Amino acid sequence: MTKWLMLILRGCLALGWTALLCLLLLQPEADPLLDLGIPEGENTLLRELAFGAVHLAAFAFTCSLWTWALAARFTLQASVLAAVVISLALGCLTELAQGYTPDRHASWLDIGANIAGALMAARVLWRIVTKTP
Repeated sequence: MTKWLMLILRGCLALGWTALLCLLLLQPEADPLLDLGIPEGENTLLRELAFGAVHLAAFAFTCSLWTWALAARFTLQASVLAAVVISLALGCLTELAQGYTPDRHASWLDIGANIAGALMAARVLWRIVTKTP
């Protein structure tokens, strides 16, 4: 596979995941475009923690995927740094935009989970890139 084709493929995968994540995070709960089968219920602490864990995993994956996509063109160090910026911006902006989505609201717990997921992935990736224990 040529280098340019690999670059385009990786970029499309990262952009596709980002678009899907935005759709999932910004769709209304009452009438979602993609129904994930999440039962409606009261916002209990356990429910919020479960959603926080999903946010953490989603943004760790987002940071990892963008690192992989960008590494096809840039150094690994630059790719990790750019992926962190993309993930942090995406996590904060989508959470703030939820305030404008019917029956959704911004959550500090979710913003924290988004940031933590991106930073945890970046830390692991950075250790791999710099070969530090």
